[in-house]
Amino acid sequence: MIGVVLVIQRVRTLWTGRGRGAAEATMRGRLPKAFPLPESEGSGEVLVHEVWLREADGYVPAEDFHTYGDLSQVDWLRLKREPSGAIRVERQPVSASFPVTRRMVHLGTLAPGQSAWYQANFRFSGYSMTWTYCDWAVSIANEAPESTMFLGRRYSVERDDRVSLYGKPSHT
Repeated sequence: MIGVVLVIQRVRTLWTGRGRGAAEATMRGRLPKAFPLPESEGSGEVLVHEVWLREADGYVPAEDFHTYGDLSQVDWLRLKREPSGAIRVERQPVSASFPVTRRMVHLGTLAPGQSAWYQANFRFSGYSMTWTYCDWAVSIANEAPESTMFLGRRYSVERDDRVSLYGKPSHT
């Protein structure tokens, strides 16, 4: 894949109030946080592999793979090339969620060959009284893509922004 600068994989696990119990949490904790990258013939500066694990689908993975010609096209991150060639990575605010974060979250500045691991979770209510919960596991690498690049990887930068979504103190 000529021209690839950044490879991103975001694994999102979604569940409802039905999945709040201890047994369900244990089962979700056993779900993978990284997957092999799919084969792609596309080219671009940024590759984004989105994986959804939804309670409603029995946590069977659903995948999307996107290539973007420019760093600015990834809408949930702000990616900026520094004069040194490193890439500054910031997470955009997530609207309509708990915890409420109205500011950018700096995830790291990655020189070529470096990588970052980011975890976060959210609670959404939307227009109903039903809560939906979401857990993110995000892997980012400033290097050419390889199928198994995020499996068992050691990261240059790690950040864990998970909180208790049920109103209790966090145990992370």
